[in-house]
Amino acid sequence: MARKPWVDKEECISCGICKSNCPQVFRFDSRGKAECFDPCGAEEEVIQSMAIDQCPVSCITWLDGAD
Repeated sequence: MARKPWVDKEECISCGICKSNCPQVFRFDSRGKAECFDPCGAEEEVIQSMAIDQCPVSCITWLDGAD
């Protein structure tokens, strides 16, 4: 995977949509905020449609692999 999903934890409202829709990619950290723990856990298209596009506060974006 060339890109990695990144969660802006300051904007995350801990709704759990990303974690519920892509549990193989996202989890909650110790503060209850979403984080990506396995960017290879799903295809980019699945992450985009099931997590990024579903986030109610649009706090998940893509980072290039070099970042």
